[in-house]
Amino acid sequence: MAPHIPRHHDARRLARVLIIDDDSGFRALVEDTLTRMGFAVESRPVGTSGLTAFSDQEPHLVILDMMMPDLTGIEVLRKIRNRSDVPVLFLSSCANESDVARALHLGADDYILKPFRLLEFEGRVHALLRRAWGIEPARYLH
Repeated sequence: MAPHIPRHHDARRLARVLIIDDDSGFRALVEDTLTRMGFAVESRPVGTSGLTAFSDQEPHLVILDMMMPDLTGIEVLRKIRNRSDVPVLFLSSCANESDVARALHLGADDYILKPFRLLEFEGRVHALLRRAWGIEPARYLH
């Protein structure tokens, strides 16, 4: 399990997010969005390097694509779940209902289809981090 994040107003700056997706443009968009939101972000283009980063970085949230050239998102999810209960959010263009259901049954915490709405994405990221780590985003508390 990832280390505990202190429950104070700057806790979101301590949260580490790992993106694993083979689409470089998409990775850049999500990384930029999460960095703007105040999180420390790492990204990897394939499942194997993503799993290495997962072990090295101990992220507080993983954002994962379903289809990658080396490992599927399901394979990466299984390996993560063997080691951790860190929140996992799938962001994928794979809209097959059975794949979505399978990911959720195997331990994904949420699944968003690409293309996605940016404000909804931000809300879901905050919801996952709030439930798992008690992080309350300061800008939404007024």
